[in-house]
Amino acid sequence: MAGNDQLTSLSWQPLPEAAGAELYLLIRKIDTISSNSYLIATADALILIDPGGLPEQVDQLSRIITECREKNDRPVFVFLTHAHTDHFIGVQASPAFAHPDAAIFSVQETGAAALERGDGGITQATLLNFSLVPMTIALPLLTRERRQYPRVPVQLAFPNGAEVTITREPAGDGPSALDRETIRFGPGPGFEIYHTPGHSPDSICLRMGSLLFCGDIVFAANPGVAGQVGWSQECLIRSLNGVEALLSSGRIETVCPGHGRVIAAADALRMFAGVRKEALALSNIAELNPDRVAQTAAFAEDSMEQINELFTIMAGRLYYVSWVMDELGESDLAEKMTTLIRGDTVDELMEAFRDFSLEHHRGENNSINLALKAGQVIGKLQRSFDRDELSRIIDPSFVQRAGRLLSDYITMLRGFTPPTEITVQDIRTLTDAMVSGLSIPSCSDDDLLSSPDDDDVFASLLLARIGARPLLEDIEVSVNAGDAQFSGLIDRDVFGDLLMYILEDLVGTMTNRIEIDLKNAGLEILITVSGAVPASNTPGQRKTKRFLPGLCKRAGGRLVQREDGGMLRFEIAVEAAS
Repeated sequence: MAGNDQLTSLSWQPLPEAAGAELYLLIRKIDTISSNSYLIATADALILIDPGGLPEQVDQLSRIITECREKNDRPVFVFLTHAHTDHFIGVQASPAFAHPDAAIFSVQETGAAALERGDGGITQATLLNFSLVPMTIALPLLTRERRQYPRVPVQLAFPNGAEVTITREPAGDGPSALDRETIRFGPGPGFEIYHTPGHSPDSICLRMGSLLFCGDIVFAANPGVAGQVGWSQECLIRSLNGVEALLSSGRIETVCPGHGRVIAAADALRMFAGVRKEALALSNIAELNPDRVAQTAAFAEDSMEQINELFTIMAGRLYYVSWVMDELGESDLAEKMTTLIRGDTVDELMEAFRDFSLEHHRGENNSINLALKAGQVIGKLQRSFDRDELSRIIDPSFVQRAGRLLSDYITMLRGFTPPTEITVQDIRTLTDAMVSGLSIPSCSDDDLLSSPDDDDVFASLLLARIGARPLLEDIEVSVNAGDAQFSGLIDRDVFGDLLMYILEDLVGTMTNRIEIDLKNAGLEILITVSGAVPASNTPGQRKTKRFLPGLCKRAGGRLVQREDGGMLRFEIAVEAAS
């Protein structure tokens, strides 16, 4: 079933409230490769909405169309809800659509012009690295010319014998008014076309009977979708107002989107309200062009590597705490530990991303797919762990850094720059505080012994004592700064994360001593963190080459990593405060 008891994928069924019309649905899982397709058969025409991006999908639809025409020969019309390649490019490899007389293509005027000139921007062909062949669009929709003659039926005839009547409705006023026209293919049910730009300038919704075919408007505020060439926040919000007014009119029972299952009108209203809320927060986002896609995909891979490491550490800490609690006979607490991170879910998500990434690099896949896959995985990871409860048991730094990485990636995918707050900070004080905090337990044995006579408080302290292991408890660390002042311009939180990652890298080499040197160098402050690496444990490249320098840049500085004479050094330079 497609999500509505009245509509089933891959079979013919009556089109509700459209006498004599039948509907065939081809519903796909949501992806960026190809759209859903909808085929409508009336006595006068075969109407295909969004043939999709896959040649095999188009071939399947072509066979069904051929069967229909053998029973009753009638013209074929192909309507695109918009001219993004995942909704149509499959036809360019299909002989059934190879010549203009095979089918009459119909797209809103802006999309029609883009397809006829082979525009790679509006169609997303450039973003997806597709080769786009210019197409003939015989029936452009909602044209400026017809706008001059509202309510005047216009009859159009085509070389293959097809005839239609189009009536342009006058443009309404108010925030929910949509530009629209009605197409009739004969005496049968008419087709209402509504201009709903925002996701793209040529986006339309189509209504026949009690069904509304809405294209991608329901996804138009999603990360990795908002900001594409032609996307408009202002137009999208106006279109959402108009579509919600349509749904509230009671004439529509079911919404058929460009991707995913069909939706009952009441559910769609709630979804569109959520889309509007998301869209209102998307002012001044960056354009999703190939350069930004490449940057976002690189950030995705870097972030996922660190996220995987952090979740592995957190899950390991929880497993140890659970084991200790079980040994102490506290089976309920032991069981609770296993629920704070859904380990199986995390492992499956990370493995899925690794496989996707490997496949991406083996082939010639476009970076947008990797960026969107990361967004999908990270969205699920955000729901897979209990941040507040975890922070009370293991080192909050792990939880905070994981949370920041997840939210920063989604922020970037949405078209914003991850937030930074550069302020004047005493770098020596920050460094000393971090080293001290990482050298002693957050909860000591004395804290346990002096805790109130309260079982819940004691249990909480005991869990923290077991789960929070100081990173530097077995490492000799010296901070060499003399008596100088070190006021620098940095983002405090990001700088703290940077130092934490560096210290973890050094501890991971099995070094037993770390030195942190602070020096004033004119207009800059230099922070060098170094450790002797045992000859038997060459560190290699634990962090990606991009991750730490990128993090340092966001913190307000620049980073150079060196390996020299058995020493691993991280050299950070930040601007000195005047």
